[in-house]
Amino acid sequence: MPNGLRSVGVVLFIAGIILLILKYQFNYKPDFLDMKVFALYSFYIEAKTFTMITHQMIADIAGILLLTGLFIMSFTKEKKESDVLDLLRLKAFMLTAYVNLIYLIASILFFFGFGFVGALTLFMVVWLGSYLVIFRIMLHFSKRSLVASNTFDLPDGRILF
Repeated sequence: MPNGLRSVGVVLFIAGIILLILKYQFNYKPDFLDMKVFALYSFYIEAKTFTMITHQMIADIAGILLLTGLFIMSFTKEKKESDVLDLLRLKAFMLTAYVNLIYLIASILFFFGFGFVGALTLFMVVWLGSYLVIFRIMLHFSKRSLVASNTFDLPDGRILF
């Protein structure tokens, strides 16, 4: 994705966080977001399958905004792309896989019942968020070491960052 979309991702992410805070801290549930939606499966008081249900959509909209924002922030290109950045991204993905494996194992061991469902729901954000944080940290330290060694150019004349 083009670099200019990163700010769009930040705005979507912040909007999702604000909606989640409104819903869970202030119990904000606007009437216009009580909608009839198609449910493959729904379980509140009784289980329902393949039916229309009335559902408060604020948390769903917040989740979509949050995930879309994180996705855009994670996969937008840097201003100057290079093979070194591709390698950093790959290393960040590998480290993210380890972090997420630890998170999932800890969730299996320490969360039960609906707590486990909540931990799995949080996982949707954890994998993108952890990748974003890990990549940014790796990028920061990579740039810092390049500044210290004054090596910004590749042998073929391209600039790293």
